[in-house]
Amino acid sequence: MRIDRRTVLAAAAASCAAWMRPALGGSPKPEAAAAQHDPSTDTKPQPLGPLCLFAKHLQWLSPADLADLLAEMDVEGIEATIRSGGQVEPADVVEGLPRLAEALARRDRRIVIMTTEITSVETPHAEAVLKTGVEHGATHYRMGYYRYDLDRPILPQLDAFTHQAEHLAELNQSLGIHGLYQNHAGDRYFGAPLWDLHQMLTEVSTKHLAAAYDVRHATVEAGMSWPLDWALIRPHVGAIYLKDFQWLDGKPQNVPFGTGQVSHRLFKTLSTSGLGNIPVSLHMEYIDHRRPELIDQCVAAYREDRKTIRRLIGI
Repeated sequence: MRIDRRTVLAAAAASCAAWMRPALGGSPKPEAAAAQHDPSTDTKPQPLGPLCLFAKHLQWLSPADLADLLAEMDVEGIEATIRSGGQVEPADVVEGLPRLAEALARRDRRIVIMTTEITSVETPHAEAVLKTGVEHGATHYRMGYYRYDLDRPILPQLDAFTHQAEHLAELNQSLGIHGLYQNHAGDRYFGAPLWDLHQMLTEVSTKHLAAAYDVRHATVEAGMSWPLDWALIRPHVGAIYLKDFQWLDGKPQNVPFGTGQVSHRLFKTLSTSGLGNIPVSLHMEYIDHRRPELIDQCVAAYREDRKTIRRLIGI
């Protein structure tokens, strides 16, 4: 019987693979696997949280009423607006933020994230805002946005943004607070395509500066390819932002959470992501936050979105 060269080589390769498998960490025999498994070491992924409400639409409530609402909804705290026109003006942070924090604390609620205009250590009142926030229980803050000039080369601008972020991360480390940069859809926003935010965060300590992954903006930009962007940015995610949208006449229109284009598969991915104890912030953007007469509608909308979060994500 004639044995050709291909047959000999295939047999030799199979024999070599079988001999090498234990050394390469290949699959052991079933009885060996059973002997190696220790059920006491099994751990379930830590759930996401704490959950907070972005307070832009709730600034018309008194701090006491806001605290009551949070307690009623079983929400740990707020993403407070510590910026121009917000709940606390940056110039007034030393006096204004403690009043807000103390009112929340009376109902065992807190400021989880501060939304700020801080983009560098040179931003006016930056250190005062961060230091006061830490003193009153805030663990995270959202930065202001970097914007590209489309008439100039992009990569040098990315380098400049990264340089600013590195100095901010050093300040964050010294004060004991975590910075967050939110991806925001748009043709000039740094972070909109996520690859640039990923590149920046590979050069900055994620412990002190991370991504606030916004499911709405990520879906607007990525469409069906959101799993690729999620796989890219996931190691650098420090918070999750929840909201939803529908396309209307070629433009994204904000809608109640869970009723729009953001994939329910993404919600399941988040709930099983293993990211652990990171803040989750509910953003309710489909009612005009500038009209105080709509505050009752805003509160009702937050209540409904809260129910949806519990159903879809389990927090």
